[in-house]
Amino acid sequence: MGQFDVNAARVLVRVVREGSFRAAARALGMPKTTVSRKVAELEEQLGAQLLRRTTRTLALTDAGAAFVEEAEVALAHLEAAEDAVTRLQREPRGKLRVTTTVSLGQRFLGPIVAEFLEAFPGVEVLLHLTDRSVDLVTERFDVVLRAGTPPDSSLVAKFVGSSAYDTVASPAYLARHGTPRRPSDLAAHACLRFARIGAAPRTTWSFGVRGRASIEVPVSGRLVSDDFVVLRTAAEQGIGIARLPTLFTQASMRAGRLVPVLASYAVPPTPLHVLHVGGAHLPSRTRAFLDFALPRLIQALAEDGAA
Repeated sequence: MGQFDVNAARVLVRVVREGSFRAAARALGMPKTTVSRKVAELEEQLGAQLLRRTTRTLALTDAGAAFVEEAEVALAHLEAAEDAVTRLQREPRGKLRVTTTVSLGQRFLGPIVAEFLEAFPGVEVLLHLTDRSVDLVTERFDVVLRAGTPPDSSLVAKFVGSSAYDTVASPAYLARHGTPRRPSDLAAHACLRFARIGAAPRTTWSFGVRGRASIEVPVSGRLVSDDFVVLRTAAEQGIGIARLPTLFTQASMRAGRLVPVLASYAVPPTPLHVLHVGGAHLPSRTRAFLDFALPRLIQALAEDGAA
């Protein structure tokens, strides 16, 4: 057998898909005589009849059906390999819009974006940090790093880690008001609560109890904010008990300005996801950023202890 003609196999597969030589010729942009010749050459090369032709119809022989089944798989792999090479050869360029919260951006995503810019000089990044909930589609962001359960939508979500939380208060507050011994004791305390703009503040906090499902306890207090720094400062000043991401409590606890409360009751971590719009034609700059940022983000979160 001589050198196999991949193009002839493509022609045969298209003839079968289109249902006729004429339709295949239109789809391939070549003369019908060329399509017929390619199929005939393939049959000669394989030494088997692949199609039964009549004036009105054509049908695959057993040999033809077996060949087409395997050829479709092989051609799909070949096209994927060609696409992979094309993506590698196409330099990512253009503007990439990325958003996340202030804390995650400053601590994790900002440094990764700086590395990405060095690696891909053709890409311009707009990194928008905000603690409000951003609509990726309507606000035309390409990538978002978001805390919480991803929305049930067409967005593609990749889990990258979890954000750990601490329940904390100042020693002065606990000296004045007493130390809660169990989660239900929080009902008698001032709780500093986080709420995004336009969202109602939580009226319960969750705690994990060993050997049992997590429990919800009622909380209330006179201070609600959409900024963790504000809540941390208020807790340090003895205004109440706060539940904050570990990122915001580490330095204050080392300095003794805050101490853990209810440390034996686990605070359920908040999952972190990277989201983007799906589809087969993802811009090369977005794909390059995801390939570059995801493994670094997962590693950084794990090393920091937030994951």
